[in-house]
Amino acid sequence: MYATNRGARGLGDAKGNDLKKIFFVDTGREYGGGTKSFLYLLRGLAAQQKYELCAFFETDYEAGGRKISQIIEEAGAEFIKFEPKKQPSKLKKELLRALGGQILARYLYKKDYDYALCLLRQVRPDILHLNNHFSTNLAYIAAANALNIAVVQHLRKNSAVEPFKLDILKQLKFTPVCVSNATYDFYASQIKMPKNVVYNPIEAPVLGQGKSDTDENLSNLQTNLKDSGDDKSAALKAKFDAEKINIVMPANFLTLKGHELVFDALAGLKRSDIKVYFAGGGEPKADAKAKFDSLIKSGKAEYLGFVSKMNEIYAACDYVLGFSSDEGLPRVVIEALGCGLGVVYSDIAVIREIYEISSKKQDFFIVQRSSDALLACFESLRKPSSKSPDEAVIKAFSIENYLCGIDRIYSEL
Repeated sequence: MYATNRGARGLGDAKGNDLKKIFFVDTGREYGGGTKSFLYLLRGLAAQQKYELCAFFETDYEAGGRKISQIIEEAGAEFIKFEPKKQPSKLKKELLRALGGQILARYLYKKDYDYALCLLRQVRPDILHLNNHFSTNLAYIAAANALNIAVVQHLRKNSAVEPFKLDILKQLKFTPVCVSNATYDFYASQIKMPKNVVYNPIEAPVLGQGKSDTDENLSNLQTNLKDSGDDKSAALKAKFDAEKINIVMPANFLTLKGHELVFDALAGLKRSDIKVYFAGGGEPKADAKAKFDSLIKSGKAEYLGFVSKMNEIYAACDYVLGFSSDEGLPRVVIEALGCGLGVVYSDIAVIREIYEISSKKQDFFIVQRSSDALLACFESLRKPSSKSPDEAVIKAFSIENYLCGIDRIYSEL
């Protein structure tokens, strides 16, 4: 009924070595910053050859023209193929919803629990490492507890836990890993748990981009993009003017990212020397699309689509922009600082945390989350004082620190 792509070894029928078997599970439906950080971890662990690694994604989505399963295999782990979840019929969902939202939620949780139990019985890992937040992972935590499998819950975003799920979670055993102190504080206000903060990393090749001159970067960018495959449709059309203040907003079109507030700020901008490049998947909601189209037509904005090689875009830009309502740890900010960019971001806890670490405070602007406040920031914005990489961020968010932190947690289980 169920299968993996490598036969019996992948199902854990017999472990032919003494390596701990780490099983990563991701319930997400699209590629994002959390996926990127997870892949850094996977590649780093694979290079160490200290663990047996396998992974399962509930959705084998595409990222840059390739399936995530292919990317996982290339990173050095076995991708477990498992029968997709069977969703209840629309009629059944409506009937359960009519009886109350909690009844539907509990029904779906029970189905998820049975599914997780079956998967874990076949894979039989030593450690289950979950890559999303509590609400989507609860069934896996409970199933692992039932099978006496150690659980690492990697908390990469701040998502409130529903009351009935929180009651279940409080009875379960797991080891949390938070991507920032802000994320730990968010969850610790809901549930008592130990503090393990391991910052997401940025890779050394990305960090080295910031030292070359802007004009040279702009020239190299157009050449590199022609050979970048995945990014052709996204960025080949981009024309960066070194005389302007070039700002990039790398974010999928999700409500929490605050695109519409940015659109409103740009609509009121009277300066002609600022341009914002939007990089990310999805589309604006219908009521925001007209605003976005108007900004593109006016030359204030440009849409790059999904961009897999952001370091090439960072090389041509002056600032990274984010306007989220909340984040666990926005990796685009630490990537951009590592490449020497300045930051314009909404005033949320984790941004204040990164600001305290940063050695580029003179080019780091924390803005009240309103279109008026962002417009005021744009109106007074100047070119960054330098494009030198943020050495303090490079040190704090190194791949070495990331791997050491996770390895320490594994060794304690």
